[in-house]
Amino acid sequence: MAEDKKTIGLTNSNRAIMDQIVESAGFKQDMDAAKFAFAIAVNRGCNWGPVEGASTIWNVGSFDEGGDLKALVQNLFPAVETPYRAIESLMNAGFSLLHAELASNPSLHIDELIKSEIGEETR
Repeated sequence: MAEDKKTIGLTNSNRAIMDQIVESAGFKQDMDAAKFAFAIAVNRGCNWGPVEGASTIWNVGSFDEGGDLKALVQNLFPAVETPYRAIESLMNAGFSLLHAELASNPSLHIDELIKSEIGEETR
């Protein structure tokens, strides 16, 4: 069994996407954008797997201070033995999805995307 991660991060390309989204969408912290990307991936049913080339950015104690994300992953994916590896994978998948979404619709605003993810009509 692989040991779970103590620090998590993004690939270089996903870090660039995160920086762009933080700047354009007005997230206060890059960590907030990363949690949003994680939520997008979970909401869209992405699978998790190993992430090649991810550089570390956040200590898991800072990223998931109360352990809520770890508990969420353990509930959603009971077979997962390394929840922080899964979180890192899903964050990276989420940023890839966000990049594709914004590339195909450059005028899309993050608030519209949030509303569509939770099932509200966009205006």
